Amino acid sequence: MKLIIGNWCFCPRLITSLLALVFFGLFISLGFWQLDRADYKRTLYSDFENRQSGQAIDLNHDNTKLSNKEEIIWRHVNATGEFLEQYQILLDNQVELGQAGYYVYTPFKLEQSEHVVLINRGWLSAGNDRTASPEIIMTNGFVNIKGVAKEEPKTGLLLKEMPPEQMNKGIYRVQRLNIDEVAELTKTKLLPYIVRLEPGSEHGYRRQWRLPGSGVSIHNGYAFQWFAFATALLIIYLVLNIKNIQRMGQSV
Repeated sequence: MKLIIGNWCFCPRLITSLLALVFFGLFISLGFWQLDRADYKRTLYSDFENRQSGQAIDLNHDNTKLSNKEEIIWRHVNATGEFLEQYQILLDNQVELGQAGYYVYTPFKLEQSEHVVLINRGWLSAGNDRTASPEIIMTNGFVNIKGVAKEEPKTGLLLKEMPPEQMNKGIYRVQRLNIDEVAELTKTKLLPYIVRLEPGSEHGYRRQWRLPGSGVSIHNGYAFQWFAFATALLIIYLVLNIKNIQRMGQSV
């Protein structure tokens, strides 16, 4: 391909043009993907704020919303019942304060009900010995808890399916939390969401919860970087392939 305008000649090689086109398109698509992620996070946070402003749902008495996952997600909830302490589910690879640890999930049976909800009680350090189970808080009897309902966490793709690993009697370590899997493991009728224990509620561990939708600025920053790469690639491509005809003749 050759294009001559005045004393200038645009004459890139075919392979150079194809490579530039592929990478330019890739960088642009990655930039727009990051912008889409930022928009998704904004929508998520807006939905979170709207639902947080509503009145707290009493899981013991509001039966119309109890099993309605779409209605209850991100709502404040409170409940009276008892922790089924014979089952402790540790979600692995959770980092806080630069330390590796677990999110501790315990089934919570609602008072005078067959329903059980899985409670995220917070973060607990794994310690230096990963073969040893961490020290678990045991709460006996009926208690009242407060929290926020949310979907089960998405922890990314696994290279292979890994069944729960029993660390000690009743203590299981998992790489991904799946409500149906936990229900089968604990032989309980779990509700289709989890409750994240509020920092002010008792019977938990370290709780500094990240707000849903946080990270908008990070996605915008990544988008800017990808668009900058695309711009730099275009400039380099043009500079390397636009020649001055007079200079070309002199060099020959």
